[in-house]
Amino acid sequence: MNTLVAKKYAKALLAIDGLSIESVIEQLKSVAEVIKSSSDVQEFLNSPLTSKKNKFEALVTPLKDKLDSKVYNLLSLMSEKGRLSLIPDLVDILDKELQAKTGLYTGVVESSDKIDKSMIEKLEKKLSAYSNANVKLEVKKSDIDGIKVEVSDLGLELNFSKESVKKALLDEIRKAL
Repeated sequence: MNTLVAKKYAKALLAIDGLSIESVIEQLKSVAEVIKSSSDVQEFLNSPLTSKKNKFEALVTPLKDKLDSKVYNLLSLMSEKGRLSLIPDLVDILDKELQAKTGLYTGVVESSDKIDKSMIEKLEKKLSAYSNANVKLEVKKSDIDGIKVEVSDLGLELNFSKESVKKALLDEIRKAL
């Protein structure tokens, strides 16, 4: 339900002439990250005990100088309707629209080991050729015992780990017995 409502706000933003999707995403990203990362902020925005005006003043008013007037007005409208908690969904939808428009998709490479930059570039080229889209990968350190590549907007996920190889090998040995 939230995604459907956020799509309507995204559609309205996309219909505004002269408004750059990139700048809107950039302006809303910091607000979205604050909402996503803090359960206290989510609780505050969803609380029926706090007025819509107080929510707007706490979350949006301090950013007035940094926001485009159209984005500020949109956030004001969202506040009046009690929908400030939809900002992360709105950013995700706008980001997907931008990716589809430009053909540039971002993904994540997770590994516990350091991955060479040339290897990342080769992987980007292979994934771009496979998906007929331009893929850019970001490296993220994790505790995975292997490597995981994910470009969620294209539905691509690759996972190579010692555990998965061990499991596949054991399955083949069981089949042979």
